[in-house]
Amino acid sequence: MNKISEALLKLFAKHRIVFWYDEKDELLEQFQDLSLDSVSKVYVQGNQFAVKYLVSKENPNEKFLLYFTGEKPAYEDNWLLDLELAHHVFHTDQEAMWLQEMGLGYHLKELVTQHMEFFRAKERRIKLKDYLGEGDEYPEIRYKMLAILFGTENINLLTYIHAHASGFSDGNDKYEKDLERYGLTSYYWGEIKRKFGYTNDTPSIYDFLIEVFNSNFSFGTTNKISKESKLLISLWKDSTLYKDYFGKISDKISNDLDIENKLNQTTLESIIGDDIFKMVDQRIIHELVHLIIAEGISSDNVFLFVKQRENKFWYSSDFEPFYQCILFASQLISGAKKHGNKTYSTLEEGTKDYASTLYEIDLFYRKFIWNFRKTGQNKILSDLAVKVEKVYSNDWLLVYNNNWQGVIDNLNTWKSDNQINQKSFYRTHVKPVIDKKQRLFVIISDAFRYECGVELTKKLQNENRFEASLNYMVSSLPSYTQLGMASLLPHNELSIQEGSDSILIDGMSTSGVQGRTKILEVNAGSRATAIKAEDFMKMNSAKEGREFVKQYDLIYIYHNRIDKVGDDKTTEEKVFDSVEEEFVFLLEMLKKINNMNGYNMIITSDHGFIYQHNDLDESDFSDSKHEGEIWKENRRFVLGRGLSNDSATKSFKGTDLGLVGDVDILIPKSINRIRVKGAGSRFIHGGSSPQEIVIPLIKITKTRQDTTTQVDIDIIKSTDRITTNILPVSFIQTNLTSDQVLPRSIRAVIRAEDGEDLSDLYKYNFDIEEGSERQREVKHQFIMSSKANSKYKNQRVKLILEEPVEGTSKWKQYKEYYYTLNISFTNDFDDF
Repeated sequence: MNKISEALLKLFAKHRIVFWYDEKDELLEQFQDLSLDSVSKVYVQGNQFAVKYLVSKENPNEKFLLYFTGEKPAYEDNWLLDLELAHHVFHTDQEAMWLQEMGLGYHLKELVTQHMEFFRAKERRIKLKDYLGEGDEYPEIRYKMLAILFGTENINLLTYIHAHASGFSDGNDKYEKDLERYGLTSYYWGEIKRKFGYTNDTPSIYDFLIEVFNSNFSFGTTNKISKESKLLISLWKDSTLYKDYFGKISDKISNDLDIENKLNQTTLESIIGDDIFKMVDQRIIHELVHLIIAEGISSDNVFLFVKQRENKFWYSSDFEPFYQCILFASQLISGAKKHGNKTYSTLEEGTKDYASTLYEIDLFYRKFIWNFRKTGQNKILSDLAVKVEKVYSNDWLLVYNNNWQGVIDNLNTWKSDNQINQKSFYRTHVKPVIDKKQRLFVIISDAFRYECGVELTKKLQNENRFEASLNYMVSSLPSYTQLGMASLLPHNELSIQEGSDSILIDGMSTSGVQGRTKILEVNAGSRATAIKAEDFMKMNSAKEGREFVKQYDLIYIYHNRIDKVGDDKTTEEKVFDSVEEEFVFLLEMLKKINNMNGYNMIITSDHGFIYQHNDLDESDFSDSKHEGEIWKENRRFVLGRGLSNDSATKSFKGTDLGLVGDVDILIPKSINRIRVKGAGSRFIHGGSSPQEIVIPLIKITKTRQDTTTQVDIDIIKSTDRITTNILPVSFIQTNLTSDQVLPRSIRAVIRAEDGEDLSDLYKYNFDIEEGSERQREVKHQFIMSSKANSKYKNQRVKLILEEPVEGTSKWKQYKEYYYTLNISFTNDFDDF
């Protein structure tokens, strides 16, 4: 079937009589060969009256194709004009064929003629037909032609500009050529002029974008670009397809407009809200770094500045670790200056204070170093890193532990009957659970120090249906792996095997999983076993995992990531990376345990550690002059018999530390290291510092009910009418975040009932932990699009609050607030 047959069949589906004027007398043969079911063909040749009688009187219900050759008669000479106007005219010129193919009227022939190159491709005609709506005329059709030209799913000028900019960014001039080729250049730039006020005798996408960026930068030059350009930028930064190109274009414009020079003359406060150029973040980071180094800004103000950058474009993609370094550095410096000189009278007083507050300084240091490494140890942070190292090492570790050493020097024994002592772990925390006939999983993460436990506990409390509580224990001394691991097992007596650092429980070896399993079988009084974490994680939860778990009431699971990385001289600098990896691993393990029908878990550690990222000075090493029968010599302890020491070390007998047998132990004072060949020196443990001996005790229960909620967000709504192009909105975080009340991230936009977005998008993470409701108020001014004062004028619209769908890039509605658009005509005028 040819195109003429196809077109006629479609027309006869709607019309009884079709007129066909073949003015060039070219298609008579095709007319004669044409065969259409239930349609009578009539070749009209001067017999108009007879034809009119035939179709109107003799066969008023039949379908007719009336074919004419020669020039179409004028209205006054057309005997069949009434029938023609009542029915349909079929055209066979190229433009007409395309219009009929797309279901458009012949009155749009001039549109096709002007854009012939566009309509030549059948693929473009098919796409355009899909976009067309009832009643579309010249402007609407051209607008949709642009969507096809730019390859966008959204029929929206802003999206066309985003696509056009992406092509320019890639050095591709295809869009300019296609605009010219399809005759759409004037229309496209006319629309941009109408919407944004951009005028240029030779318009270009880059020139237009320079004007837009200039208009929206705090220190840009004044121009005629409309406020709608803010919406263009806002939606561009939020576009999944085009946001990367925003960054490229922004970087190019910042160079061409010498933004760096302008920023050099600004203050921090004047640009803190700007989000046009990446260089703004660089300037803010530079300023904050120097203020912190000079101790010219409080940590509270640093927090407020960083918080204002969280929802900005480059924060998550480029600068989050930089800002995190700044935040943790300021908190560390403030904390070290405040608490470094603390002194205590007892071990219990000091360990309690460390576990309640002072651990934060070590946490801040770890997070600073981890983020610093994520930046590639960028030179902008190098002076700040030097400052952090000096404050952490000298004002915190050294001064604090020198003072702490006074407590240690006054000790004669390491209390083993105290409930916070690691040796009491099984009796105090494990046996009561087993006695209740509840299965328990004990996870022991080697060198998982207390501050790491604090962070993990917060992560667990943020996991729905996990209840987690944190306490602390004091590890055995010396704080090394073999003794710490043994102390956590059920035992009557602990002793050091002569000539080594190996530990015996009631005469049994504690070495490895096999030795610990035997001790559990003998001493636990229940069905108990031990397993390596890697072997446990390999098991299929639903099958072999559940079968394994059924056999036992008590399962000890051992993991050695942090200590393994830290104890190796070649990898010790990655120890804080290993902590972050351990968080992920432990969370996965807890979920796997739950899938194996485990509901009660404890996470603890054998000991903590001290880590200093920079190479150490000579003064950090001890000049200990110890002598005697040395069994084991470590950076932080010496084991042996008949040991003598000097003022560089503190001496204990094994019995002082709860160990059976004749053994002497030496512990270097404060944070000093003993010189040992080949060993790493930045990561250490074995000594008596709070960082080494205070360990976490995390008790976890998996529940069937929700354990977490999110903060609630509301707005202060003083009116339900939008009367200007700017709508100020105050968002309120109605309750504070806590262990069980989690932050909530939202994005907000003004949206029409038909789904059209009418304003810029605003994003914010509400995570405020303290302060009154008014102090939890966050303000934003929404910029309304021109459609709000034209197509949607006087209509009802909604302020939509959306939140992310976890694990996806999608958003779901959280709340909505209704307004009526009633923007005055005066808002269409520029400011005078």
